[in-house]
Amino acid sequence: MQKTLLTIMLVLISYAAEAKGFDTDLSLNLNNYYGYTHYTKPSPRIYKNNNFNSSLDVYSRITYNINSSYKASLIGYIMADTAKEIENYNQGVWGEEFFALFEAPFGDIIVGQDYNVAYNFSVGAPRIGSYSVNNSYISNFLTNPNWYKKDSKMIYKTLNSTYINTDGSSLKVNYITPEYKGIKIGFTYIPQVYAQNGLVAKNSPYKDNSAYVFGVNGFWKVLGYEVETSLGYAVFEEIDKELSAGINVYRKGWTIGASYKKTNKDNKYAVDQIALYDGYRNGTAYNLGLSYEIGPFTTGVSYFSSKSDDFNNSDKIISFSNSFQYNKNTSFSLTVAHQKSIDNKTTKGNAFILGLELSL
Repeated sequence: MQKTLLTIMLVLISYAAEAKGFDTDLSLNLNNYYGYTHYTKPSPRIYKNNNFNSSLDVYSRITYNINSSYKASLIGYIMADTAKEIENYNQGVWGEEFFALFEAPFGDIIVGQDYNVAYNFSVGAPRIGSYSVNNSYISNFLTNPNWYKKDSKMIYKTLNSTYINTDGSSLKVNYITPEYKGIKIGFTYIPQVYAQNGLVAKNSPYKDNSAYVFGVNGFWKVLGYEVETSLGYAVFEEIDKELSAGINVYRKGWTIGASYKKTNKDNKYAVDQIALYDGYRNGTAYNLGLSYEIGPFTTGVSYFSSKSDDFNNSDKIISFSNSFQYNKNTSFSLTVAHQKSIDNKTTKGNAFILGLELSL
């Protein structure tokens, strides 16, 4: 109910602001996915085989042009998602985002529920459709014993992304410099890191600690190639330090990309040796992929690997993805994925995911 009211408010504010001469932007996206999973291990079956995920996304932006050099914006994003009924819930998405953006010649200042700068700058394996092996909803269809979130119980024994996003929806202050020779630099301050959707346990002793994030993004055209790189570094006080890096190269429809992330636990923090709900604090992950786009069709393959440095927990996921842009408002996708996860047992499975995405 709360999200429905917030959605209506966003729409009404957008139209009211437009009437007064402000610049506005409003978009709606309805994404529907059906996934079937076949588990080869364990046997007999203990996980759901069929999952349906439908989400409605509402984005609204209201901008006041102070003059030709200065702009102030309020940005809101609401998501209603049936995936909350699925046991396995990945990081990186929360139900709403609200933040203020101030654009000036000296850079951008963002305050609110935006992502941190390292996440915003991240690049890696090409993403096809809304599902991929890195930082996506793929785990809604491939249940993973290392990634689990339902009600108050959450377990993240391994990294499930190469992106720095363990702060989730916590309040942040971001600053991004103007682009100079293809390079942008950003800084993020997070007063309190607590956000369950960002892999921070609800009753953790460090939930009130602060964090600092640094990010760099570079984009260049070299000998007919488009090259984009990213680098991120985060210090979560008395928790861990996180490093990420990525590269993406594009030429004539072909895209190749890779990314990497390393976490190192702070000496003052002790990982729960039994539950391992945050065993990823000492971990390594990487992904790589290749895609090709021709007309409305895009196809590609990608691979994700994650491992705890202290425990015998690991994940390997490979996916083959395809998308077809029927028109500017409608697209279809098909993803086939295979996962092997090791906890105290080995879980293997194959998922087949059909998608319909509508935008307005």
